[in-house]
Amino acid sequence: MTLFLIGLIGFLGVHLIHAFAPGLRADMIAKLGAMPWKGLYALLSLIFFVLMILGYPDAQASTIYFGEPPQGMKHINSILIPIALVLAVAGSLPRGFIAKTFKHPQLVGVKIWALGHLLVNWDLTSFLFFGAFLAWAVIVRISIKKRPATEPKAPSALWDGIAVIGGVAITGWMMMGGHAALFNVSPIPGM
Repeated sequence: MTLFLIGLIGFLGVHLIHAFAPGLRADMIAKLGAMPWKGLYALLSLIFFVLMILGYPDAQASTIYFGEPPQGMKHINSILIPIALVLAVAGSLPRGFIAKTFKHPQLVGVKIWALGHLLVNWDLTSFLFFGAFLAWAVIVRISIKKRPATEPKAPSALWDGIAVIGGVAITGWMMMGGHAALFNVSPIPGM
């Protein structure tokens, strides 16, 4: 559990620098330059992500189970996850109407993804993992509201189409074996 927690706290900690310590971020950019700072940020994120992934099997093996979720929760999760993936992809693309509507679709996607997984995973490791990502997305969204507004670019429906295609493609891949290959858990029981 220790390696998993170090990875989780470190990964989300790095991603909360801008929310909790914008001065540190600005100082590092001034000292290192924008690209070296982004490189350091990416390297730290990758290191903590790898620690989280490497520690997850041990954390899951020693987890505490709180019960079995009702069957209906799995159906709700099956509806939420494709929406979350479309929003996450939309947040990674230039601005479309999805981004215009949700302002920060990637954060909304993370919130929906985390909530969906919390509905169907009733164990301590999952509560820590998905709960931490849900809290992170809420904190970052609140911090973004406090930043000075910038003039958004005009939206393009092209990016929405690409987001939908990408989100649906990722969903299909996850359902057809990707989730089982990556996380050793099938999103569809019996598959």
